[in-house]
Amino acid sequence: MNKENETNEKTLKKEEDKFFKVINSDRYQYTESSIYLKNNMENQTATFDLFIRTEIENDFGIVSGIEEVIELIDILNKTPKKDRKNYLEKILDDEKLIDYLSNIQFEGSIKGVRNGEIIFSNEPILTITAPLIQGKILETPILNILNHQILSATTMSKIIMEARDRKVLFFGTRRNAGFEAGMASTKAAYIVGCFGHSNIMGEYKYNWKSTGTMTHAYIQTFGMTREGEYKAFDLFIKENKDKSKPLVMLIDTYDTLNSGLKNSIKAFKNNNIDDNYKGIFGVRIDSGDLSEYANMCKKELENSGLKNAKIILTGGLNEDKIRKMVKENVKVDIFGVGDAISLPENKISLVYKMSKINNQNVMKLSNNKNKMSYPGDKNIYRIEDEYDFIDYIELEENIESNKKENKRKLTIEYIKNGEKNISNCRLLSMENSKNYFLENKKNLGKIYKNKNINRVIFSKEIEKLKEKLIKNVKE
Repeated sequence: MNKENETNEKTLKKEEDKFFKVINSDRYQYTESSIYLKNNMENQTATFDLFIRTEIENDFGIVSGIEEVIELIDILNKTPKKDRKNYLEKILDDEKLIDYLSNIQFEGSIKGVRNGEIIFSNEPILTITAPLIQGKILETPILNILNHQILSATTMSKIIMEARDRKVLFFGTRRNAGFEAGMASTKAAYIVGCFGHSNIMGEYKYNWKSTGTMTHAYIQTFGMTREGEYKAFDLFIKENKDKSKPLVMLIDTYDTLNSGLKNSIKAFKNNNIDDNYKGIFGVRIDSGDLSEYANMCKKELENSGLKNAKIILTGGLNEDKIRKMVKENVKVDIFGVGDAISLPENKISLVYKMSKINNQNVMKLSNNKNKMSYPGDKNIYRIEDEYDFIDYIELEENIESNKKENKRKLTIEYIKNGEKNISNCRLLSMENSKNYFLENKKNLGKIYKNKNINRVIFSKEIEKLKEKLIKNVKE
């Protein structure tokens, strides 16, 4: 490593220096910014919408990570000029742009929905209105923050819905793409009501107690025999029982039914673990025919007087597999899920599109209607009753008519003309976000009763504006 690379590495390692999060970006945003600056366009006001597109029609997403977008603005504003310049001089050759970016303070506004909100395609999750370059350079950093978090929260919420009255544990840190992804997935799991997680750094950072069972390697440490397996279980119980910690034996290392299950029952009995134990106790199965093993283990545990023993299933579980098990009434108490949350199928994606420049409304056109965006500065309103709900999207300028309607406004201000709305930003705490999601969960139930309904309506004014803009381009 040469001296210049060593210097760059030290800069990145400064705990107080997070400006790298702002320039975690794509080159073209800075190339375009140079053009704006040279043509005196930097003070034009631009409005950008961030929204999801779903692979499945009428599918939904769950929002997580908005507080990190607000933190991004704090980082931009609080990083000293000289520190910004140290970064920018290594990646840009436009002195005028370097000077501009080294001195700016965010002067714009950010509004949007809360963490834990249910959202659909084309609904503005966040709307950023700011001087053109300021809005432009935030595109990739914001997408980078929110894409994975929203996908994780959405996937976890769907798994929890399919599990119904069974609990779900998040065991996916080892599959996450790096440290921040692991923390983001853990946070998303908390927000959507996951029963627990295994990440000890997540416990440290979020004050959310971690939990765990044991590994195959732990059992193998005591020898590849039934006696060795029993010893592993026995020592594990002796170490943890007085602390009322979870006593979950991993029983599929050698022979699930003839060795693992029998040794776990024996170890429980010999250590006086029964239905009066204050913590969780039971068995975990990680391979084989999980449904068949779960049913057989439950029967044997009950016959042994261990009616409160829990069956935990892990091993490649996802939304579809869990739905099938629940439908078949498999005797499982807890699902441990990893890959499906940490490496979810990309069924939703986030995009960041301009909807207004100065006083001119704009939109992205496409032959594919799903790739079109909607023009104008917009707000989301929700109309709901005991049976279902719809989201109604209106232009900001129609605020007077909005007040007359019996609608709940989902869009709130986080930053207005560069100033944070402290009370609204506090709503983004993990606890507030979780409570908000749980309040919203009744609407998830409505979605699951009928997934084929379009629950998003754009106002007549927006639709007319859209038609007018399309017509103008074609003339």
